[in-house]
Amino acid sequence: MSQLLNSVLMVAPILQKAFLSECMVGVTDKEKFLAYYPAQGLNLGIRVGDELRPGSINATAVKEGKRVVKKISKELYGIPYIAVGYPLVENGQVVGCLATGVTTDQEDHLHGLAQNLTDALENIAQHTESLAKDADHLAQASHTLSDAAGQLGLKIAETTQINELIRNISTRSNVLGLNAVLEAARAGAAGRGFSVVAEEIRQLSQTTASSAKGIFLLLDEMNALVGTVTGEMEKTMNHSVKQSTRIQELDAVMQELRHMAEQLKKAAEITGRGE
Repeated sequence: MSQLLNSVLMVAPILQKAFLSECMVGVTDKEKFLAYYPAQGLNLGIRVGDELRPGSINATAVKEGKRVVKKISKELYGIPYIAVGYPLVENGQVVGCLATGVTTDQEDHLHGLAQNLTDALENIAQHTESLAKDADHLAQASHTLSDAAGQLGLKIAETTQINELIRNISTRSNVLGLNAVLEAARAGAAGRGFSVVAEEIRQLSQTTASSAKGIFLLLDEMNALVGTVTGEMEKTMNHSVKQSTRIQELDAVMQELRHMAEQLKKAAEITGRGE
């Protein structure tokens, strides 16, 4: 056995303890395992004397004469891990391989958490975008309703002016009717027919005045309701604007969280590749 292999066999158990995390260590010559030190949670069941399996990390490092890093999936041994095979070269010839391996359970778990976080953030981002659109639509609808309420208020004001004109005409008609009744009374029998017409005019003016008064009351109530609706619409618009602003702020936070999740995924992938 070469001197280099003997030296590596001596330091292999010490090397295993030098790693910060649990590490599996194996030493081989060009054909078989000379030593194997499993790690807690990573034991491939290798025995001293087992031949190198073609395509394995050890066989590849011996064959190619260079460092080989490979991530082994869970499907192969039931344990996901990163393996590193380092060829042992003595006098220009490959005499064996020093192989190490560490589990990637934590890295895979970290990658899974990062992916779940990314998916959750994407889902939240979609809902946030939908909320932002709804807030914009609500603000636009509130603005439209507020404008309509304002126009209705103007129409009520115009109607009030017309009703005021009707009331003035009614008052004047009542006065004219009363004067006509008095003049008909002075005329005696000759003015009796005119007296009936004058009385009808006076009663009509009184009825018109009463109706105008009722219309004034209704217009006042409508005007009060329009004022209430306008006030509520303004509040709704203000809330919509605030909501839209908060959603934009939330979206900025979500963007930052997505960036952090991507960085977390990259860190997990780099760790998983053993870089």
